[in-house]
Amino acid sequence: MRQEPDIRLHASLPRRFFAAAMFAMLAFFLYKQGFDGGGPAWVRIVLTLAGTAVMVMGVWLWSATEATIVLEDGELRTSNGRLLARVDQVLRVEKGAMSIKPVGGFTLKLKEKGPRGWAPGLWWSLGKTVAVGGVTHPAMGKAMAQLIEAEMLALRQADEAD
Repeated sequence: MRQEPDIRLHASLPRRFFAAAMFAMLAFFLYKQGFDGGGPAWVRIVLTLAGTAVMVMGVWLWSATEATIVLEDGELRTSNGRLLARVDQVLRVEKGAMSIKPVGGFTLKLKEKGPRGWAPGLWWSLGKTVAVGGVTHPAMGKAMAQLIEAEMLALRQADEAD
């Protein structure tokens, strides 16, 4: 029998739409300057290429934010099955105003390096750091961070009892 996940973190449709629209708007302005603006040809080419890169990023963000981050059985995973972190490998959770983290999210500092990865607007992983958040709801990110901290505390207490 499979138990329900502890908590799920996802990006709502309005947040996804707003984030993708910002990329589309930036791409539009870059294209407009690239095609209609004056200046040397190389500048217009660079602006057009930058607009294309921004549009690709917007599509990538839209696709990446379809996934959900799930905390279940002591593991933080995406709904696609990618393991982001195991709770027993987390040294600390950073969620304060002065910490380097995504908007409305949190950062996990791990004991060991994990694989690099990035899902724009949802999570990124580099070295011993996993950051979660971006276009997710801040209250859900805070709840997930607190649940991870509670599981870390329970694991430490169990280790001390042994």
